[in-house]
Amino acid sequence: MQPEQNMNQASQWRLAMARKVAPVISTNPKVQAVILAGSTSRGWADSYSDIEIGVFWTTPPSDEERMAPIAVAGGVFWELDPYNPEDDIWMEEWGLAEIKMDVRNLTVERMEGILQDVVDHYDISAFKQATVSAAQYAIPLYNAPLLEQWQRKLAHYPDELARAMVRENVQLYEWCWWVDQLISRADWPQLYQSFSDATFQVFSILIGLNRIYHPGFKWMNRWIDEMQIAPPDFANRIKEIFRAEPLKALQEAQKLVLEIYDLVNKHMPEVDIQHARNKFLHWRKQFESAPAGILLDHDAAPDGHLL
Repeated sequence: MQPEQNMNQASQWRLAMARKVAPVISTNPKVQAVILAGSTSRGWADSYSDIEIGVFWTTPPSDEERMAPIAVAGGVFWELDPYNPEDDIWMEEWGLAEIKMDVRNLTVERMEGILQDVVDHYDISAFKQATVSAAQYAIPLYNAPLLEQWQRKLAHYPDELARAMVRENVQLYEWCWWVDQLISRADWPQLYQSFSDATFQVFSILIGLNRIYHPGFKWMNRWIDEMQIAPPDFANRIKEIFRAEPLKALQEAQKLVLEIYDLVNKHMPEVDIQHARNKFLHWRKQFESAPAGILLDHDAAPDGHLL
């Protein structure tokens, strides 16, 4: 939890707003805990930041129960999302003095199942990783002991989870060859998508090496600042990939990926990344003309016999 005195001003007044809203939400006896998450709980909020609130229930909330606190808190209803069965979550948005209140609802049972999946079974799926990351840095607004119990479970990041994250992201199949092709053909949208994909993968490798629950890709520079293991000047070098002339960007991206592979070898040698390195660097042969020995249509006579 970020000490309040170390928060920036944008985070401090958002926290104060959340603390006024939480008692209204917690009047429902089915609510077991309320937390503040997101950039505000980490002390990073800026002028774009909303207020992210997590509400944990004994049993699934009804639409009426989710709507009930809004008017009482002085808010204005914006959107009530339907139940998401894949993630087992309910979400709504409402405004308070035009500030977006982004509310995520889970049952306590679901939250504790996510914790078990990640910490005990090394689940690296995006939603579960982002959920535990939010909980790890959350500020309690109601029933602090329950959040503290969850945070204690998250305090030890499992080595096997780190290895799973690295293994999932080390493969960049024939990436250099593919990007070179995109540059040659001036396929700019796909080119910069490829730069983005590679950036997300190497960032995720470093998330594993640094034993950080994956928060997603927002606030990437902030998370890089938290890393003890990373290539020199990593954040600025990523920016340069998107600013540089394409061939130079390809060269810098290649160099950066290879440095990260070296970091895996150094800090997680039990993960064999040689195959990934070879595939990343593999270049298919280019053909300006037909290979020798290939029979073409014009090599045959009209009657089908060879000339």
